[in-house]
Amino acid sequence: MTTTTTSVRYSTGEVATSESAKAFPWESPIPVNSFWDSFSYCTARSFLINFTSSELSTLPIDPSSTATHETKLHLLLDLLQTKLTEKESTTTPPHSLYHTDYDRWYNLWSGIYTMQNTLSLPEAEQTIRMLVAKRPDETNIVPSHMLAEYLLKAGKYSEAEETARPVCAWMDAQPRLGKDSPQALNARRFIAKAVWFQGPGRREEAERLVAELRGLVDGMDGGRFGVYQEEERRLNAEMMGELGMDA
Repeated sequence: MTTTTTSVRYSTGEVATSESAKAFPWESPIPVNSFWDSFSYCTARSFLINFTSSELSTLPIDPSSTATHETKLHLLLDLLQTKLTEKESTTTPPHSLYHTDYDRWYNLWSGIYTMQNTLSLPEAEQTIRMLVAKRPDETNIVPSHMLAEYLLKAGKYSEAEETARPVCAWMDAQPRLGKDSPQALNARRFIAKAVWFQGPGRREEAERLVAELRGLVDGMDGGRFGVYQEEERRLNAEMMGELGMDA
């Protein structure tokens, strides 16, 4: 896929900041057009990382599509499931794609989970729990991070907190991440929301967590993750609105 900084976006949401954002290894360019503009950065990325530029050019994706968002989600889900089936069919038994190319297997299933979850399909929970259970390396905390988010959405607040706390602690301790990284801030938001929704008895604890989050985001200015500061402020404000707290 050929892209330029004027026709792609990154997780910051602003095309103008793409030169700064793309310096981070977790960033990928998302096309700016009628098809992709209705997708969040994370949803679009979970699909696009599974296809090469030449493969993308052959897919039945119309850049000027006026289809509904749900219709587009089902299309992406079908394309991911088709590619997974194709890859599995070329793997020699008794091995599976999981054994021969775990990274490709994981990326495809992660994309499938993202579409299932966005569509609120019941099989999403089974998929994300499978990704957590089948990690060959338990230091890979990304599936647990996604599970914590799913559990919040499902209203399973105690389990969401239990899942998110070790994820947050791991991120805090990583030299390339740390407390002010977008990933660690996101994990803290999961914890704050999970604690808040467990009832009035834990509201003060949640308020302290929210205050900590605000302080961390305010301190991003001029730091290595400064390009994400405005987006993190937006996400904090969104969380506080969800919790009924004054911004």
